[in-house]
Amino acid sequence: MRHSKISRRNFIRSAGAGMAFPFLSRPSIASSSGLGPKRLIIFMYPQGTVMNQYLPIGTPDNYTLPYILEPLQPFRDRSLILTGIDNLSPLLNSVGNAHYNANLTFLTGRPFYVQDSAALSAGGPSIEQAIAELICTDTPYPRLDFAIGGRETSTGIHTPSESAYFWHGVNDPVAYMNDPTMTLLRIFGDDSISPSDAWALRAKRTSVLDKVMENFSAMESQLGSEDRIRMQAHQAKIESLYNRMVSGTGECNRPSFSTGPSYRYAEDDNITAPIFNDMMVQALSCNYSKVATIHFANGHEHPFTWLQNVNGGNPIVDYASYSNWHAMVHDDYQTGAEHVYNWYMQMFADLLTKLENTVDVDGDNMLDTSMVLAVSEFSSGRHWHTNLPMIFAGNFGNAQMGRWLNHLNYPVDEAQDYGGYRYSGYNVSQVFVSMLQAFGAMDQTFGYTGEFQFETHRGVLTDGFMPQGPLPGLLS
Repeated sequence: MRHSKISRRNFIRSAGAGMAFPFLSRPSIASSSGLGPKRLIIFMYPQGTVMNQYLPIGTPDNYTLPYILEPLQPFRDRSLILTGIDNLSPLLNSVGNAHYNANLTFLTGRPFYVQDSAALSAGGPSIEQAIAELICTDTPYPRLDFAIGGRETSTGIHTPSESAYFWHGVNDPVAYMNDPTMTLLRIFGDDSISPSDAWALRAKRTSVLDKVMENFSAMESQLGSEDRIRMQAHQAKIESLYNRMVSGTGECNRPSFSTGPSYRYAEDDNITAPIFNDMMVQALSCNYSKVATIHFANGHEHPFTWLQNVNGGNPIVDYASYSNWHAMVHDDYQTGAEHVYNWYMQMFADLLTKLENTVDVDGDNMLDTSMVLAVSEFSSGRHWHTNLPMIFAGNFGNAQMGRWLNHLNYPVDEAQDYGGYRYSGYNVSQVFVSMLQAFGAMDQTFGYTGEFQFETHRGVLTDGFMPQGPLPGLLS
């Protein structure tokens, strides 16, 4: 049987007036002038950093990279370090612990959807989802999401709870692939079966989805308006999966890797991270998607055993003093923590190196044509939402790379001890607006745009609204 793609008009019927679906929110827009980024990668690591070993040393015009950022030295001229960027949305929340307040807001630019501790959700999509809706209209996968570590499951899918950093939309957190073996099969298929068997398997799977979609249609008339909206969001995802199975992903060299018999993907982050970097770069180079995220899921409890050799032979976490890694970083800045953050930057540099050494299906250098963001949800393990560590690499449109853009309104050497109590007044949403504009969009706002006042180190914001527009000094 020959399958054809289902039209959205026929698949999602009777959408009420004013009803908005994430994938219908914005038309596809090509990068202006053709010189902007073709794809977006977000590299996320948890628990902040150690500021006095992270912030550049010197001035924005003449600086050196400190210990944590040393692995990025080969990419200094192709990187952009931002400082003084706050996540102001937690100030609008009245419920939730510090982790929920960070994780559900720092990439969405919004407070919780409702102020109910029993029903915490992001207030809308995170920035990479907005960009995926903009540029991934013709790719087999709308996005690719990888988690390094996390729970072992039979499916190789890590479903987030408190660690829901990325969001499709309200009440819709992104799930992540965290088993390299299962991930390889999901993205690149099984090269151990013949093409005819592969097509037979695809036909079997699509026949199942046909039945699922019929059931959705039968149920729609029986649901209330709120449940119907949720079901229609699921329908959209099923449609995407259906069309992907029908069209396939084309030809692409399948990555290979070996791990050894004792490997456990839930714990061996040092093995998993380079594997996923390689897999992600390969998939993006084949245009399987144009948006990908990768993050470290072991943010609370991890021994980082492979780093003992750089910590004087001592364990990173002193279990005689701390129950886990989270307790250690929460207790101010303990010796050894800097090695973990330096290692995260080594893995970021590994990703950049693989991008630099790869060309995509168009023959373009991957690093030259990718916007890559390294970011953490906190500035410190003390759960600070101010001065988030943000580093861009690769292509940021007409933004000048090879510089440090500092928006701190207090001395840099005070950031480690007092930064959590001093707001610069620049919000993450301004960075996200700049990202959207680099991809050719005309947006002037992202996230929460309502009334808002807060005290900065130098006084009260006078306009009474959340800072919006592009970040000053970022785009030329």
